[in-house]
Amino acid sequence: MTLFKFKATTHAAHTAKIGKPVSWDTMEQLIDTPGNLKVKSVTTNWAAKLSGLLNIKDAQAKAAGIKDHDESIEITTHILKRPNQDFYLIDTGVSEQLLQDPKEAGVGWMLKKYGGVDSMNAQPSTESIIANESGNLKGVFLSHIHLDHVTGLPAIPKETPIYIGKNEADAQLTLNIIAQGTNNRMLAGRPALQELPFNQDINGTLTDVVDVFGDQMFFAIPTPGHTIGHISFLARTTDGPILFTGDVSHTRWGWDHGVEPGTFLADRVASKDSLKLLRDLSNRHPNMTVKLGHQE
Repeated sequence: MTLFKFKATTHAAHTAKIGKPVSWDTMEQLIDTPGNLKVKSVTTNWAAKLSGLLNIKDAQAKAAGIKDHDESIEITTHILKRPNQDFYLIDTGVSEQLLQDPKEAGVGWMLKKYGGVDSMNAQPSTESIIANESGNLKGVFLSHIHLDHVTGLPAIPKETPIYIGKNEADAQLTLNIIAQGTNNRMLAGRPALQELPFNQDINGTLTDVVDVFGDQMFFAIPTPGHTIGHISFLARTTDGPILFTGDVSHTRWGWDHGVEPGTFLADRVASKDSLKLLRDLSNRHPNMTVKLGHQE
């Protein structure tokens, strides 16, 4: 029997007005030269079933005796600061407003009950993160549209551009039957989502990366698997290169052992490929800092 599938959101999505496709080689030749960006990562505590975060059926996980349990993880937002003092967020953290009044913030009762909202905390909250930064919030880069990556949206000013991967809004999953309404309500009144302009071949496969600001300092990398339009990011900072994997790898153990997420993914083969892609990149550039999806 074929199950009904729903888009992540029916909110409008257009091609972004920023960013240009460049070759992977162009990006990689620049990686080890420090850039002009500054990054600060802010986390809040959470927990989730390890079987969702890590493929515990993988041979390595079995050999290590790993069993399912509630795993301590974090919800993270990364503050990306440019030399002009304007800043961007990579993913959104957790809004105090969302926890105080989930219904008013747009969270449906089913997602509140089954999505782990009750176990989230907002210390620090997205509101405080924005308030404590100098400069202006110029945009939000979402690695993907899942609840734990959009829970800060109620704190984001309505006019702020939100950037996503190609086709991320249209990605269809059965689980979106309970998530789509929440995503739509949190995006209501906002401009169209901005899809970064990745190239794609005749088969629809994304190629190259996107030079987001056009100055070779910040790159978006297509890493499908967890969701169809999932993207990872690489920043050239004053302290060296930083790779933001998003949920290509939730956990430190999964990253260290090359084991993909468990049940929390859309396509296992693509997920494995994306994890290998990023681990190989990290191995070629050992001085690169790696920021995982939910664990340091």
